[in-house]
Amino acid sequence: MNTLKTRIYGLLRKSEAIFKTDMVYLAKGGFWLGFGQVISALLSFASSLFFANIISKDLYGNYKYIIATTSILGSISLSGMGAVVIQGVAQGAEGTLKDAVSTSLRWGSLTAIAALSTSLYYFSHHNTALGVSMLIAGASLPLTNAFSLYGSYLSGKKNFKRSTLYNTGSQIVTTAALIITAAATKSILAMVAVYFTLGTISILWAYRHVLSTYHLNDTRDHSLIPYSKHLSVMNLFSVVANQLDKILVFHYLGAINLAVYSFSQAIPEQVKGVFKSLFGIALPKYATLSEENMRASIKSKALLLTGLTVIVVFAYVLAAPFIFKLLFPKYLEAVLYSQIYMLGLITIPAISLFGIYFQLKKATEVLYKLTVIGNVATIILGFVLIYNFGLKGAVIENGASWAIMLFSNWYYFAKDTPAPQTLRPH
Repeated sequence: MNTLKTRIYGLLRKSEAIFKTDMVYLAKGGFWLGFGQVISALLSFASSLFFANIISKDLYGNYKYIIATTSILGSISLSGMGAVVIQGVAQGAEGTLKDAVSTSLRWGSLTAIAALSTSLYYFSHHNTALGVSMLIAGASLPLTNAFSLYGSYLSGKKNFKRSTLYNTGSQIVTTAALIITAAATKSILAMVAVYFTLGTISILWAYRHVLSTYHLNDTRDHSLIPYSKHLSVMNLFSVVANQLDKILVFHYLGAINLAVYSFSQAIPEQVKGVFKSLFGIALPKYATLSEENMRASIKSKALLLTGLTVIVVFAYVLAAPFIFKLLFPKYLEAVLYSQIYMLGLITIPAISLFGIYFQLKKATEVLYKLTVIGNVATIILGFVLIYNFGLKGAVIENGASWAIMLFSNWYYFAKDTPAPQTLRPH
């Protein structure tokens, strides 16, 4: 076993010349995040099979609409806290976690008020199911947004194993309970109650367990909490823009079409989840690099990962008809939409890496500009394309807005090139 580990270690070190990456670090963190991604994909696959074949399209479409709406409500709080907790903990400021949690709890009242207002709106329109669902979300989201920051602490500590075990355990319990509830009751309210209640309990337990396991130091970076408020404003616009397509599809085309649209995204979203895991590994590593080294690494990784993504995307485009015929036969109309949506993922690696660069530099002005450009494009394209072209317009909107974000990020990244340093004579 020791010989095998030595050989694997040697192969990983040799491969660094090709990938220009600390492959040992990536393998250690990537194994656990990859394991978590596999479990998440399997759970998503199991729930998709169930929802596609057991419950009605109308019920599933309404459920997805509630999740999209509550995602927007959740973003009203300080959703940018996670990134700054990772950054602070990676740099030794572990006390940032408790500051972030207490601040997030205070700001969570905005989410609760927004949820209550939305609930009253639906009650006034005699939609009891949506009204009660918003009340449930309003009670849950302030707690889950704040205490889920334990995951950012673990990422900052590079303890991807513990973070993955907590997340996968919660996902297994919640998914199993959701499937059982949907099968037994066919009730949207019961599904929403189970989803939010179990999510809240698991996050509270994990947070307390992290505090009892680690002895956090009192070091704090006081510049991070104010900076997180800027990130949160940007995240709010991003979440609204990202969820707007689902809300527009629901209102323009109905719950059944939203179910079809959701299934068109099911497998591509798992691919996006892999990227999220990779960049979760990368963020604490990049936080310790000089700007020059970080820029060089991001350039090479953007090209490499984009090339690999092209291969994955076109393999899926070819395989999609067979996948849907085998797994989701009731949703064959989603195949074309899924293929178009998948093409847009080619832009995601570069967008994410450029975002890490500006985030770690605390380039607030640039981040605001990128947020405005990307989200305004998403919102305008969403209204125009979905209204005029339906579901095809919705999937085209995603790819078109991502392309705009890619070129905007690339422009500001190139523009930010540090001026060459001149040597002073002795």
